[in-house]
Amino acid sequence: MPRPKRHLSAGYRSGLEARFQTACEANGWKLGYEQDKIKYVIPSSNHTYTPDFTVTNNVYIETKGLWTGTDRKKAVLISQQHPEIKILYVLQRNQGLSKKSKTTYLDWAAKNNLDACVFSDNKHWTDYILRHL
Repeated sequence: MPRPKRHLSAGYRSGLEARFQTACEANGWKLGYEQDKIKYVIPSSNHTYTPDFTVTNNVYIETKGLWTGTDRKKAVLISQQHPEIKILYVLQRNQGLSKKSKTTYLDWAAKNNLDACVFSDNKHWTDYILRHL
C-alpha cells in the first residue's frame, strides 16, 4: 500500500526541499524551485529531469532523502551527457546504499565525481551557492 502524501506548502515535494528553501531564505537567497528542465537519454529512451533548485544558469541543487539506484543512475547519465551543468546533491543524511552495503551516499557520489553533501553541512551548500551567484 503506497504511503499517503503529506500536504506540503509552496508545492514542495518533500519536507527536505521546504527546509532547504527556508534555510536559503534565512541567508537572503530566493532560489527558483523546479523551474528548469534538463533533457537526458537513458539508452533507447528519452527522459526529462527537473532539478529542485536553480542557483543560476546551468547550476542546480537537488535535495534527496532516499537516493535510489534509479536516481543515482540518472545523476550519472546527466553528468555524462551534460558536462556544462553543475548539480550539487544535498542529502538528508549519509546512509548506506542498502542495508548490506558499506558504501554510503557520499562515498558513491565521490566515486562518481558528483558533488554532494548532507543538509546539516550548511557550509558546503552555502559556499556552493555563493560561488555561483
